[in-house]
Amino acid sequence: MDPPPPPPPPPPQQQHFDTAVKDAYRPETVEILSLLVSLTCISVMSLLFGRKTAGTRIGQINYPRGLVIMLYFLSWLFSLIAAMLVQTNNNNQVSCTLSILVCIVLYASSKVVIYLFLTERVYVVTAVGVSRWNSRMYKFNLGLITPYAGIFILAVYYRVAEIQADDGHCMIGLRSTASIPLILYDTFICSWLTALFVRALLSSTSMLQGPTKARLRDVARRTFIGSCFALLLSSANVASLVYFDGNQRGLYCLASCTLDVTLNAIVIHWVTSSAGRSKSDNKHHGGTSRDRHGGGGLHNGGHGGNQQYAMQGMDKSVDPLASHISVSIESYVEDYHRMQIASKAPHQTRAYSHVVE
Repeated sequence: MDPPPPPPPPPPQQQHFDTAVKDAYRPETVEILSLLVSLTCISVMSLLFGRKTAGTRIGQINYPRGLVIMLYFLSWLFSLIAAMLVQTNNNNQVSCTLSILVCIVLYASSKVVIYLFLTERVYVVTAVGVSRWNSRMYKFNLGLITPYAGIFILAVYYRVAEIQADDGHCMIGLRSTASIPLILYDTFICSWLTALFVRALLSSTSMLQGPTKARLRDVARRTFIGSCFALLLSSANVASLVYFDGNQRGLYCLASCTLDVTLNAIVIHWVTSSAGRSKSDNKHHGGTSRDRHGGGGLHNGGHGGNQQYAMQGMDKSVDPLASHISVSIESYVEDYHRMQIASKAPHQTRAYSHVVE
């Protein structure tokens, strides 16, 4: 019996389709994991942003709270752009260049916001009764942030964004000319701000000492922990840039920077959300020490009117469900500053109330 004839060859269209399917792009495991990290961070930042702003009106967003919200937005935006870039990173010079620029611009912006937040917290625990621009320490700490502009320029100029010829992988990073000053500066300023919190907590003459300063000590203690975490996270991330010297794969760099900014935002959220629970609990147990002792000042002769003005507008009507979310440490601290101003210089209370808001 003769063997059956061979099947006829497929038409050219079918051959082209089979070749296209065989050569179709298949994402790598590291690409899937990097995308998963970005999507998870987007979800986390959306949750934190919603919880922080729940029940908060625009008029309640003061400078410290505005810094926190700005940090949430930058972290969310970084995660969103990273999720898009990791899917187009290979064999794409435009995506590769955008990856390092996003890492530089948004990551640097989030770090500046964190520095400003920590500077604000140092002012809170060390300069009660003094406006920001009358505090030499506050202005000095702001001055320490300005060299970051020079480091930013170095990072943009000495960036690396190359496509490898053999496998098409995107390699990004910073040359040592930029990465070494970055890690040295970041370590210095975080260590300096952390040392200021340690000094305020341990000094026997600090304004944080005393039975009535428990809330302010909690501000310093939690911000100290937050600054330590910020130092560790940033040092680890920038150390990887120094180690690879501009030869780190873009997927790894995007994932590590996304985790860095998100974890920093989570730490800041923890720092600023703790006081609200205590404040809510104190309200249910008869009010804060300020409420319990504030009434006596209203009956003191000469400065009763000024004390009454200093206490006006301090108590906020807050939804119980959102009280520990929307009203955080800033509310107590601003009230405390107003009380100190009212007791030291009653005629300056009205002017200072505009400064802290």
